Amino acid sequence: MKWYEIIVNTTSEGTELVADAFFSIGLTGGVKIIDKNDVLDIIKNDKAWDYIDEKLLNSADVAKVSGFVSVEQLSNKVAELIEVLKFYNVDYGEITYKEINDSDWYHQWKRYYSVIEADKFAIVPKWIKYQNTQNKIVILMDPGMAFGTGEHESTKICLKLMSQVDFKSKQVIDIGTGSGILGIGAALSGACHCYMCDIDSTAFHAAKQNISLNNVNSNTTVELGNLRQKSNIKGNIILANLTADILIGLSDDMPKYLEKEGVIICSGIIQSRRQEVIDKYLSLGFTILSEISMGEWVGIKFQYR
Repeated sequence: MKWYEIIVNTTSEGTELVADAFFSIGLTGGVKIIDKNDVLDIIKNDKAWDYIDEKLLNSADVAKVSGFVSVEQLSNKVAELIEVLKFYNVDYGEITYKEINDSDWYHQWKRYYSVIEADKFAIVPKWIKYQNTQNKIVILMDPGMAFGTGEHESTKICLKLMSQVDFKSKQVIDIGTGSGILGIGAALSGACHCYMCDIDSTAFHAAKQNISLNNVNSNTTVELGNLRQKSNIKGNIILANLTADILIGLSDDMPKYLEKEGVIICSGIIQSRRQEVIDKYLSLGFTILSEISMGEWVGIKFQYR
């Protein structure tokens, strides 16, 4: 299979949003960031390497974010990426792409993944032997297929907020499940059932694979589609790692999917949209139970009274 690297020129401030844009379009091959300012920060903190390429230090003040796709995905993903970058209103410049010649590249990306711990949970790539000395809830993951590897702040925020919740015997709904991390985490935490859905076919197949990997087939259901297509589903807990616009767009329907005193964990909210999301949910009768911020991202746990 041929693979291509899509390269976006941006600023240091824009790298995180551009990387998130790559993840949001469901890349199958990960993201790479090259930013001169990261190296300069290391030098300022007296933690420089023995050798640094002078070409990097003398390069223009442009950061580059790359995503990796198969040749079959290339044209569609470039178009999707441009739409998301415009939607995020991120500062970006030229977008280029090039073929990757390394025939074994698809397997080389595995070396860059490691165990991610977030409070009660540990996300473990399936090829890593993890010594679970702290008795974490271990979510095994094949992270090469869809958004949701645990690397992104919004996923970590969700797991931290989930660590505050008792899932035992609860009905759970995971909207926009991606690779299935959150729904699987709920199932492993004792939920009696977790309904998971996503409108992206890559995410759907990745979630199915990861459900089997974690042996939670008996208390999970995953479907390709939109929650609004369902009228007979109710949960005690809703997991929604989406975006501010989607969370606001779904907000009027959320109460009908929640049992009395139900909880919704919202993440994927950019700091600049935080108050907008809060105002909308408060207007519908939700109250804030807790909130976590990481970098440019916010997660909020609401309860419906």
